[in-house]
Amino acid sequence: MTKYITQYCKSGALTALFVALPLTAGAETVLRLNNWLPPGHRQMTGVIEPWMEQVAEATEGRVRIMPTDASLGAPPRQYDLAVDGIADVTVGVLGYTPGRFTLAGVAELPFVGETATGLSTALWKVHEEFFQEADEYKGVQLLGLYANATGHIMTGANVTPVRQIADYGGKKFRVGGGIVQEVNPALGGVNVAVPANEVYEILSQGIADGTLLPYEAYPSFNLTGVIGASTTVPGGLYSSTWFVVMNKARFDALPPEDQQAIMSVSGAALARLAGEAQDAAETEARAIMEADGVEMIVADEAFVSEARERLAALEAQWVDAAGRLGVDGAAALEMMRQEVAAVEGAR
Repeated sequence: MTKYITQYCKSGALTALFVALPLTAGAETVLRLNNWLPPGHRQMTGVIEPWMEQVAEATEGRVRIMPTDASLGAPPRQYDLAVDGIADVTVGVLGYTPGRFTLAGVAELPFVGETATGLSTALWKVHEEFFQEADEYKGVQLLGLYANATGHIMTGANVTPVRQIADYGGKKFRVGGGIVQEVNPALGGVNVAVPANEVYEILSQGIADGTLLPYEAYPSFNLTGVIGASTTVPGGLYSSTWFVVMNKARFDALPPEDQQAIMSVSGAALARLAGEAQDAAETEARAIMEADGVEMIVADEAFVSEARERLAALEAQWVDAAGRLGVDGAAALEMMRQEVAAVEGAR
């Protein structure tokens, strides 16, 4: 992920604050969305930018969302930027702040689903059915939740591919935030925690043996030449979940018709948009990997069976954590699986 870029001095801080303030021109309201992602990142081009266009269309041009030219805060600060009103709208990864958001983790669990469309659309439905009353998203208007497609086991060009659990043990894998930090050691791997935009460097230098990422990361982070094989775990190894939120006071200040218009293209609609865009990116990325000669492996039944045993505790931990928030975790997880299966079975 891109590093936090800022100039913190008196004039710089004043400029950042000015940029974050909403602008008005006649009847038009301009909301500032903090953009911390690298230029051309699929999350922006495939998900956030099309959604911003839909907001403008739904409000008949009365509300426009404009991204900042530079980030106003590091990736883990995105939620608080919206709470504090430094930015009007923010997008972030829930797993970047461990322990703060629990319930959306149902979409991150192993063997819940493989596609971004299935995981994202199911997550929003389960959120509405089970999670809303827990009120985890304080200080903001929650506009959307969605998930990445499943992560894969990508090994370096000069590293033994993972075909069985024994191949996994002892290997050093780059991991991001969230549940993947628990999945990797449970399978016998060693965590290497660096931003995704440093994966090429650590693989090329032999600092790590591989990385756990969706296919889409391969072209996004220019991994040609450093990935030799990719192992897919049927049923889904893990995912990452994202939020889109808006400062609550800014949302409440909008006319009711504009609030309704924004929500009409957010929530379930945004989950569907994000899921389909990411799945399309997965298909494109896989084709690029195959053209580059990356060996594409599907884990066999023996691998899956042992992985299920090693990772079962993560599911139980999530159910217990949900219970402490007053949520029937077992019922929510069951609904999640049913909703994902309905979508993925129809593909």
